[in-house]
Amino acid sequence: MNVFVVVLASLMFLASFPMFTYAFVVPEVFAPWLFTAGILTATFAFAIPMVIMGRRR
Repeated sequence: MNVFVVVLASLMFLASFPMFTYAFVVPEVFAPWLFTAGILTATFAFAIPMVIMGRRR
């Protein structure tokens, strides 16, 4: 379970980088939404392991 969560969080974090990049390429209507989605994806990628795995005992 822990390995799956770490892999999922890592993939989400890496997926946020193209979102930041494409925010400057897409039409201006979608740019702020895509950039915000990149920020939220990176934030959730850090939050998921902390919430699901918690502290070590």
